[in-house]
Amino acid sequence: MTTLAHALRERHGSALAQRTAQEYAVLLLPHLRPGLALLDLGCGPGSITLGLAEAVAPGRTVAVDLDPGLPDGIDGVTVLCADACDLPCPDNSFDAIYASALLQHLPDPAAALREAYRVARPGAVICVVDADWGGSLVWPEDPLVLASFDLMARTRTGSPHVGRQLRGLLAEAGFQRCEARAVARHHGTPDEVRGFASFTARWFSTSTLTDPVVARGWATPEELTATHDAWLAWGEQPGAFFAGFWCEAIGWADK
Repeated sequence: MTTLAHALRERHGSALAQRTAQEYAVLLLPHLRPGLALLDLGCGPGSITLGLAEAVAPGRTVAVDLDPGLPDGIDGVTVLCADACDLPCPDNSFDAIYASALLQHLPDPAAALREAYRVARPGAVICVVDADWGGSLVWPEDPLVLASFDLMARTRTGSPHVGRQLRGLLAEAGFQRCEARAVARHHGTPDEVRGFASFTARWFSTSTLTDPVVARGWATPEELTATHDAWLAWGEQPGAFFAGFWCEAIGWADK
């Protein structure tokens, strides 16, 4: 994992740890039952993993991540430090597969889903969920705030627009009966807007993130400071509002 990727991981860690299966695995949960073998790709801190594991217990749950934040053995979950594109698992191992906010970070998300298909048992269900930065609503439309999304996107190894591709990526990997949907996650109260603005502004004042950006000539220190201040000012606007897409897709391994 690169220094920049690790910094991004640390930045989002606390937010990711607040996510639950009830909120972020809505499409998958109705298809889970006790006794299934489940694989969580890119488990991160594991807050979603634990909810999924509870739904399939006493079935086994395997959580995979390059830098897992979930200790091995908690609530019957086996944690593997591994690459989602090169899983140390036999063919036809799992009845259910899940990935949240993983594919946007991969240079080849299709490779991870081909691996998922390989380890999926006949009839297995897969659910992938991810963000898509396209079509985000931002008001007021401060030029520095709007331009900052392009700069943040450049630091990612993968694509910030992978959400719209989820159904197609599943089909390309071999999964059948694929369905997709999108929901808008929004910040529209004074506390929500101020918190989102402060969280985003810190991106432009955190040296582990900004130093590589400056070194690569993507922005000057002065430009980063101005963007940081623009976000904080945006967050104090009485009419400030943000909404962005969160996309979900589900499919089956009809082998």
